[in-house]
Amino acid sequence: MNFMKLASIGLTAVIATLSISSCSEEPPVGLFVETLDPLLDTCYLETVATPELKNTLIYDITGVRCSNCPKAAEQAKTIINANNGRVSVIALYADIPGLGQLTDAWDGFPVLNSVDAQQIIASLGNPGSLPTGCVDQIEVNNNRMVPFTKWSAEVSKRLALPTPVNLEITATYDPSIKAIRVNTKSLFTEVVTDSMDIFVGLTENDIESKQSENRVSSGHVDDYKHEHVLRKLLTGSSGSEIKNTKKCDLLAGTVVEKQFSIIKDDAWKVPAMHAVVWIVSRTTKEVVHVKEVSVK
Repeated sequence: MNFMKLASIGLTAVIATLSISSCSEEPPVGLFVETLDPLLDTCYLETVATPELKNTLIYDITGVRCSNCPKAAEQAKTIINANNGRVSVIALYADIPGLGQLTDAWDGFPVLNSVDAQQIIASLGNPGSLPTGCVDQIEVNNNRMVPFTKWSAEVSKRLALPTPVNLEITATYDPSIKAIRVNTKSLFTEVVTDSMDIFVGLTENDIESKQSENRVSSGHVDDYKHEHVLRKLLTGSSGSEIKNTKKCDLLAGTVVEKQFSIIKDDAWKVPAMHAVVWIVSRTTKEVVHVKEVSVK
């Protein structure tokens, strides 16, 4: 069928000059502050796609001085391996007020803490202690913080739910300009009246840095490999509204395309990086779908 364009394309030629705009609406739980304008922002109608199975996102809230946190990382890995690519994990290392004894970086070792991770944690609620985390930003007993021992049960519940939107994403690296670009396509398979936000994060695996570990005699591992470490939110911590400036209606068959780019930090190793893309309902504050791909 003929595509009906519902919004115009805003394509910026120089990726280093992304503009920053503030969000006037109340941001979703877990994400706030600035919003980065996408390079491409357009929506249109096409034939309704077959609905995908819903995937689930785990935030692993962790710290390099937390001696129990490797157990949470192992639990996350077990959940990933048991669910055939339907679970994504983002490890959040941050300076958390009152928990410096668990989160402060080690002198002489790579620093994993980031402002983006700090902002996510701050608006989800006080972790109290580590390790802990969140599953799709849902509330469990009126608390979005979920102990890692309960992640598996909550993930199973979330994977059984439907999602109203399919996701297609690609992530590429251009070494000539040191730029990582992530293309996102959200394909709605049913009518959605709620406003939604899309988030794009870059994570990195296999980062060697010192980690407290209570199962070894020294109490720490100097060459511990940290996985799924959040490096940057390309959308900014407010995300990017799915309904663009033309306020396209989210009908069955609506497709929203957005494109984001960033100059790579010299510390990031592209072969170990992934782009994680997730969509959040502004009403429930929950993640309705998530996907990730390797940066190539």
